[in-house]
Amino acid sequence: MNKQEYQRRLLEREKRYPEWKPLLADRPVHVHVDPGYAATYAGQVAAITAASLFGRMSTSVSMDVPSRTVLAPLPWVGEKLDEVVMRTLKAADPYGRYEQRPSQTGDLRLVLGPDGDGLVIHGSGWSAYCGRRPSPVPQSCELNPFGAAFAVVAAASRLPQVMQAATIEPVFVDTYTWGTGLASSSGTTVSSDFELGELWCIGVGSVGSCALFFLGLVTRAFQAVLVDRDIVEVENVRRSALFTSHDALNEDRKVDVASRWLRDVGVQSIEPHYEWLDEMTERWIGRETGTPDILISAANERSVRPHIENGFPPIQVYGTTGRNWQSTLFRHIPLNDACSLCVPGAETVQLPALCATAPPASPDNADEDDVALPFLSYAAGLMTATEVAKIALTGKAVGRNRVFFEPRTPALVRAVMLNHKERCVCGIRDASVHQAAIQGSRFASLSRKDIK
Repeated sequence: MNKQEYQRRLLEREKRYPEWKPLLADRPVHVHVDPGYAATYAGQVAAITAASLFGRMSTSVSMDVPSRTVLAPLPWVGEKLDEVVMRTLKAADPYGRYEQRPSQTGDLRLVLGPDGDGLVIHGSGWSAYCGRRPSPVPQSCELNPFGAAFAVVAAASRLPQVMQAATIEPVFVDTYTWGTGLASSSGTTVSSDFELGELWCIGVGSVGSCALFFLGLVTRAFQAVLVDRDIVEVENVRRSALFTSHDALNEDRKVDVASRWLRDVGVQSIEPHYEWLDEMTERWIGRETGTPDILISAANERSVRPHIENGFPPIQVYGTTGRNWQSTLFRHIPLNDACSLCVPGAETVQLPALCATAPPASPDNADEDDVALPFLSYAAGLMTATEVAKIALTGKAVGRNRVFFEPRTPALVRAVMLNHKERCVCGIRDASVHQAAIQGSRFASLSRKDIK
């Protein structure tokens, strides 16, 4: 595949967003990484996330990254940060203009750190900030990737405004409560040894792979069961933190790419399934009581929600991407919360929708497509990983069970409750059977309910 064809397929989705077209032009995006910030775990997470995401959003990116030793628990511990960043930056597009250099006249300037000349992107602990002013986020030594990574995603969603030199109001996000402000002291400290138990990822496309990527930056203490039948295509590469141009050109299976990533970062137990959930009835419906401990249900194909709910699932956490520049995080605690079929539209049986990893449709149907911009998939995956980590760290559900990431709004995030839908399956199935099915799982205590 030559350069012209590769980049045509790579950029095909974003061209359907009129306000996004300026980012496909030749104006370089430049990211300066503050040396002090680069010496911290949070700063290194921000730099690697920026390289991964901005390298998938623009064909011309330069970064000014100090040579610092990568810190644990990042998977590249001991390597040089600038080398990891440049390797990450080039992963999606072998034909892009990616380089390490100082800023130049005409660059779109972004700054990773507490202050600088450009859009300031700064996160530490659970707090994320982006804006034109110096960051008020206090620097933390905590091994918490979520505030730093979310600051990058927030900034990515603001790039059209930066490009147009528009006024950008400062954005603060507390990723612990999904509130709009600096994170208050939650008493929940992230450490790299927190355990997830047996984690099933149903759907290893854009959102599922991004969730695995961000979890892998902080912990490897889980057993992974991966379910997806698809292969990686060129159109998928810009919406996944794991998929590379090499994977697409080789037509690698998504499950194999995710397995390789998890194995390389140190996850010991990985069970791949090259099939859809409805094709593995014995493994899902007939699974051992108390397994899995947690479910990332990031698939959309083949009426997957009814298949999940008919199997008396454990706690589910997942993100989705949608039209109008939106990502949504869902958390379903069995017996307590609304289930995944309570989500508006989830009960509708139809042909698989065009999601972030489906083959492209005709431009004539662009208005009907669910086309995800790169930062939306990153947001959905990062929010999923953040919520999974909070459950594992605290042993409880924190905050509301549905969170909207809305880049076109000043607040950026909005948390609400998803309520039970009348006559939904979760209100009529046998609670004692469901409780027995999840008994012994790591987070079963969250589903306490009197059985009548």
